[in-house]
Formats: sequence, structure tokens, C-alpha cells
Amino acid sequence: MIGYDERRKLLTAQHDRLRVLIGALRSAAGSVLAAEDIEALQLIGRLRRAVEELELQFYAHLASEEATLEPILSRIDAWGPIRLDLLRAEHAHQRAVLAAMRVAEGAPYSIARRAASLAEDLLADIAAEERDLLAPELLRDDAVCLDQSDA
Repeated sequence: MIGYDERRKLLTAQHDRLRVLIGALRSAAGSVLAAEDIEALQLIGRLRRAVEELELQFYAHLASEEATLEPILSRIDAWGPIRLDLLRAEHAHQRAVLAAMRVAEGAPYSIARRAASLAEDLLADIAAEERDLLAPELLRDDAVCLDQSDA
């Protein structure tokens, strides 16, 4: 059976790969925002490809994260069921925003601003997950009770 430490390492490694894709999205959005009108129209294709690649990899990560965390979150501590509900809600939101971004229409600058905002939101979400769900103090293989003064 895969231990909690290994689950945490697997998911944080996925987060690291997603950060690279988010960086590519930010770069593509920045290029559009810095371009002249005609050039921005040409660069929007690069931005759309970055959105599609991120969406594909992010969806795979969400499925992996759910399969990895759902079985343990609800029973890890008293806050587990709430953490699980929050995880599911956040994932539903992320899926909806990514899907909307993929089909976004409008001026290249407007799409690029939304993509840049999406990148920042996803980075914040990843940081929050690592802090609140993947912290070594929460997902640990040993049975140590933290802050316990005596038996």
C-alpha cells in the first residue's frame, strides 16, 4: 500500500509540473499583452495552445489528486470531511474555469488578461493545497500525535 508520505510526494511533484505549464501560460499571456494589435492576433494561437495543454494536464492531475486523497481525507482527522468537501468544490471550480478559458472569445488582450488571472489563481490554489492538504504534519505515515505532552 502506498504511504501518506509517498502520496504527498507524488502530488507535489505533479504540482511542480503544473507550475511549469502555468509559467508557459503566463508567458504566452504576457506576450499577447505586450504585443501590438496585429502581432497580438498572431500570438493568440500560442496562448490557446498553452491553455489547452494546461487544461489537459490539470484535469489529469485533478483526477489523480481525487483518487489519491479522497480515501484518506475523510478519516484523517476531525476536519477531514470538511477538507474533502472543500477539495471537491475547488476542483469543480477549476474544471469550470479551465473549460471556460478554452472556449473564451473576444479581443486578444481580454483573453490574455483572463489567462494571466487564471494562472495566478491556479498558483494560489496549488500553494493552498500544499499548505492545507499536503503538509507533512497532516499526511504522515507515523502515528505521532503532534503537540502531545504525555501519554
